[in-house]
Amino acid sequence: MKHYSLIVDLLGRAGRLNEALKFIEEMPINPDLVIWGTLFCACRAHKNVEIAEFAVTKLLELEPKHPGSYVFLSNAYAAVEEEKEDALGSHSEKLALAFALIQTSPKTAPIRIVKNLRICGDCHSLMKYASIMSQREIIVRDIKRFHHFKDGTCSCGDYW
Repeated sequence: MKHYSLIVDLLGRAGRLNEALKFIEEMPINPDLVIWGTLFCACRAHKNVEIAEFAVTKLLELEPKHPGSYVFLSNAYAAVEEEKEDALGSHSEKLALAFALIQTSPKTAPIRIVKNLRICGDCHSLMKYASIMSQREIIVRDIKRFHHFKDGTCSCGDYW
């Protein structure tokens, strides 16, 4: 099952959601919660509500009382209407970066930023440019992973 979830994850990260869904449907074994959850996460990242809804229905069939499935679907809708982002306020990592640049000397130790939400695409791009302009390493720890920005690139390879 782990190998199947890895294939679904790879296809999903590449934005090939229809191929991932077809792969799941053609698997010789029944997909579990992890497989459908992996597809859902890819749908959320690529803002594909249609396949996300389908994945959640499969999650609910497997585990009808699991509250996470309802949260997943709510997050998918919020990501497309961007209301959640507005409700949460400004992008704190941009403010943290500005403060660090003002308070520290150029070419000193890396700037480290920790946040309790995922970094958005706009902030991710900004950090890449800021690492070039400031000639500094910037490390952002979001809720999912570490992003190490150096010389305009990120350690995640822009797949997060």
